[in-house]
Amino acid sequence: MFVKFRSCLKLQGIVLAASFFSLALPARADCPFPATAGIAICQPSPGATIFQIPHIEVAATAASGEIVDTKVLIDGKVVLDNAGSQVNLFDGGVSNGPHQLMIVSQDSFGRTLQAQESFSVIGNLPLTCPIAGTGVRICAPAPGDFVDQNLFFALGFKGRTTITHLRVYIDNVDFADFPGSFFAPPFGSPNQLIASSGAVSAGEHTMAIVVWDAKGLVGKQVVKFHAFFSGGCAPKGNFCTPTLAMNTPSDGDDVTSPFRVNGQVEFNTVPIAAIKAYLDGKQMGESFGPVFDQKISAAKGTHILELQGWDIEGRLYRVTENVNVQ
Repeated sequence: MFVKFRSCLKLQGIVLAASFFSLALPARADCPFPATAGIAICQPSPGATIFQIPHIEVAATAASGEIVDTKVLIDGKVVLDNAGSQVNLFDGGVSNGPHQLMIVSQDSFGRTLQAQESFSVIGNLPLTCPIAGTGVRICAPAPGDFVDQNLFFALGFKGRTTITHLRVYIDNVDFADFPGSFFAPPFGSPNQLIASSGAVSAGEHTMAIVVWDAKGLVGKQVVKFHAFFSGGCAPKGNFCTPTLAMNTPSDGDDVTSPFRVNGQVEFNTVPIAAIKAYLDGKQMGESFGPVFDQKISAAKGTHILELQGWDIEGRLYRVTENVNVQ
């Protein structure tokens, strides 16, 4: 397995939201080779909208000889140069918005083949959070957002002099202080901080950001948001927090319609009232209790599949992934 990490930083539980990775997996033969010379792009489908990380599946057939090299370019930039005729790539370096995918393959005689298509990405944090004047700006979470309880935030700020301190309050309680061990002025990116500092409980919260420069208080901004359960079991110990797990399909899977969707809420401390399945935002099924196990029909192409669950106290559980209908 070839693994390519790009600009990835993870330090003692603090993950930069702008960090990302590209993971090239052994070909699973999910993408059939074209019968004649050419390139087949099996994922994503043309014009698809992808949640966070696109799965790129490609197979190329040479007119003669064999395919010796296949490059993946996104918006004109090479993100993978792979020996051989197949690509199976999860690229976590793609920002929100529209993108152009191009595949260039070369055969053993030096001849090239090309294929391209467009797709869009949603669900990632912004990579920047610019601010025009003095003060502080919260780009994420946006007011009223439903976000992962492993809270990531994108902040912009500007002082009369260099910002020296930033504090995050959740529900009027000190949640995080910067500078810390790894975030000191100018916070990696001047006047911006895109990071996480731990988990909040599921439910509604108020976030307040306060910043200071060398002359004192610069500004404060407040936003209300909702957090959904996105837990699991810690690497050490036997403590597990509630989570909604998708058993099948897995993220990026190729399926045929209708396909089975199976998931359940685990480690919940109160009973689960219902779980609903959504495909591209449209409700496709509902169950009552902690388990969802139904078949869903969908048109050919790449779709966003989401399970949402609620417990009897009204707290939200959510899991989202991409699925490709062949």
